[in-house]
Order: sequence, then C-alpha cells, then structure tokens
Amino acid sequence: MNIFVFSEAAWDDKNSFGNTVSNFLCGDAWRNDHFCNFYARKQMPDNRIIASYYNLSAIDIVKGILRGHIEGRTFNTENIDLEQATLDSAHDKERKNIDKLHQNKNEFIYYGHEQVWRSRLWLNRYFKNFIAENAPDILFAFATSPYILWPLIQYLKKHTACKVVLLVADDVYGSYDHCAFYRRGYLKQELKNCIFAADKLYGISDEMSELYQKRFGKPVTTLYKGCDLSAEPKQYLNQPLRFVYAGNLLWGRDDTLAQVAEALEKLNRDGQKAILEIYTGTTITEQLRQKLEKGGSSRIMGSRPYEEIKRILHEADVVLHVESFEEKQKDTVRYSFSTKIIDCLQSGAQVLGIGPAGIASMEYLKKVDGAVVVDQQNPIEDAVEELIRQGKMLENAKQTRQYAMQKHELNSIQEKLRSEFEHLLHNVL
Repeated sequence: MNIFVFSEAAWDDKNSFGNTVSNFLCGDAWRNDHFCNFYARKQMPDNRIIASYYNLSAIDIVKGILRGHIEGRTFNTENIDLEQATLDSAHDKERKNIDKLHQNKNEFIYYGHEQVWRSRLWLNRYFKNFIAENAPDILFAFATSPYILWPLIQYLKKHTACKVVLLVADDVYGSYDHCAFYRRGYLKQELKNCIFAADKLYGISDEMSELYQKRFGKPVTTLYKGCDLSAEPKQYLNQPLRFVYAGNLLWGRDDTLAQVAEALEKLNRDGQKAILEIYTGTTITEQLRQKLEKGGSSRIMGSRPYEEIKRILHEADVVLHVESFEEKQKDTVRYSFSTKIIDCLQSGAQVLGIGPAGIASMEYLKKVDGAVVVDQQNPIEDAVEELIRQGKMLENAKQTRQYAMQKHELNSIQEKLRSEFEHLLHNVL
C-alpha cells in the first residue's frame, strides 16, 4: 500500500502527532508499504519511517504569490540531511512567531493564515506531481486543520482512488465554538465536510468515539496506541526517587506540575526523598521556569529524542500524566486520550495520574491495574507522600505491565490496523 500522511506539524517522534502516527505505522506489519508525508510547518521530520516528504507553509505560499511561483520542498529520508540547515533556520523564526501568536490570541492572524490555505493556490503542478509520483491508496490524518484538510480531501477524491482515514484525537469541532464568529462558521462546516467524506473514522478514546458517532451519525472505531514492552521489567528504586513527566505544558498542565513540584519540595525539607524531572519541547519562559523549578526538587530538562524519552521513563520510579483542574481546560481535553498515557503504561514504572474526574484520560487510568489516580486538586501533596511511604511502586508497576500486555500489545494493534486498511481498499468495510 501507498500511505499518504497529512499533518501541519512535521512527522517527528518528539511531538504528539509524530509519536502517535509512528506508533500506529512504524513496525513489521508495514515493512512492505510505502509512505509519503505532506506537512505545513518549517520543521525537520525525525522518525524511523522511510518516506517521501512535501513541505509547504503558509509563508511559502504568500512568498510564492508575490514572485508568481509557489513550490514546496520535496525530499526523502535518504537526502533529508541536505534540508536540515535550511529548515532548522526557518523553524526557529516560525516558532517564535507561533509562540507570540498563541500568547496574543490574535484571531485576525489566524483568519489570514487559514485564508491562505483555503485559496487552494498551493494545489498546483508541483503538489500534483508529488501526488502522482506517490500514488496514495490511503490518506491518514488527524481530523483537524480543515482549511487544509478539506481542499486536500476534495482533490484526492476527484483525482485519485485514495481512501480517506481520519483519527479524531481532540474535540476540534467543539473547540471551534470559542472562535470568532468570522472563523467559526467555515471551520465547523469544513471539518464536518471532512468527517462526512472520510471512508473510515477512528476516535482516540471511547468517549471521543461515542461523541462523534452521536454528533455526525457515522460509525467511529476507538483506536488506542500500542505499547512497546521490549524493555525488561524494572527491579529497583532510585535514591532519591525519580518522578518524571514527559510531554507538553499546554492546557494548564504546568499548573498541575507546579503543585507536584511544591509537594516534593515540602517532602524534601528533612532530606531529599524525591525529585521531579520535566522533559518538554514547550518553549520555556522565565515565568514558567520560576513556576516549575523548585530548589533541587524539580528541574526542567528540555526536549529529548523519543527513544531517549522511552529509556528515561523506564529508569524512572514514578511516571506522571497530568491535566489541569480549571474548568476551561477540562472542556478542551474532556474527550481526548493523551498519547503520553501509553508512554507511561509501557515504561515499567509506577503510573501516577493527576487530573479532574470525568475526563477521558483520568477515567481510563482508573481502569489500569497498579496505576494511582488523584482526581481532586487538594490532596496532591497527601497522595504523593502516601505513594512514597507505602513503597508499593515496583509491585504496582508489574500489575500495570500485565495490563498493557493484555490491552495494548503493539504488534497486534498494528496488524489489525493494517488489515482494516486493506479491507477498506477492497470495499469490505
């Protein structure tokens, strides 16, 4: 099969999109398949897939309009190093602009960005050549960015026999209710168009699948990530204990981590019992650093390659999944299943979930043998102290590993997904 992956972010195992897609598509089940990726930010891919790439950003389109020549960068895994310097330099500039945009929430700029893509000027001979050369059988994308995804789906449906497979990873449709009125209408309509045009829909959690099946009247299948359980079970505890969080600091997660850091700082007053290490690619401001770094009890470690993150999580004593307790943030992540939960389950360490009851990720962790969940804001300090005092972390970790083997075995999930793609091509589904 020829599988065409669309994303705004680069296919990078260090980001949520890349981590998730590699989990589904990078394994022995797919060894005879061909991959290509069209993505829309000035970033370098970093994954284990052999693929062809077409990179085009909104800025590229605007510059192309001015010079009368819109052309994306085409490269593949073999010559990716030749693009490194150019894309890294462009990425630094783009990231600064994106950070400012998210801080200021200027909807007019979002609107302009979306109109550039909705113009369809990028669907030119260069893009068409990329599609023709890769002859996609399956389009796999997250159900988001409809200002790009809908024109793309329309083009593929008209000019190819490609089947469309979408994964609903976040309630993007619901989030558009909070957009300015001049954006809300077309964003919701075009995402709805994408949903109805999809030949197969997956949801990242049971709650998400149920929501979208009810909302759009189409079957939605839950697709959980698989666990890599190749590492041997951990047999020791560190001194001091290592609490590790690996993920972004968006949607109020920094506030919850700050409470964990404060709890450890109090527990360490009469001798260091535990430290918190935070691995993240999120831009760290001085204000954020002051919030999260508490003496010797909590440290921001920066970003790491995904394989290194897996090793760090395996060496940890407690791995954290956190969400915000704020009502606004709860609504944002209510139906989502964070990709980091699977990283926690496969780590071989004690899993500690901290976040409000009633959201998909916390309700799922409550089902996981050996995991500890704190779903009230006040007793975080008490819960952390009790976890350390009880000393059941290795025992709990073994129970969690058994659960992961039963529910999230990686090869089985990949083989099932590929089989469903094959059936889709032959109109069985």
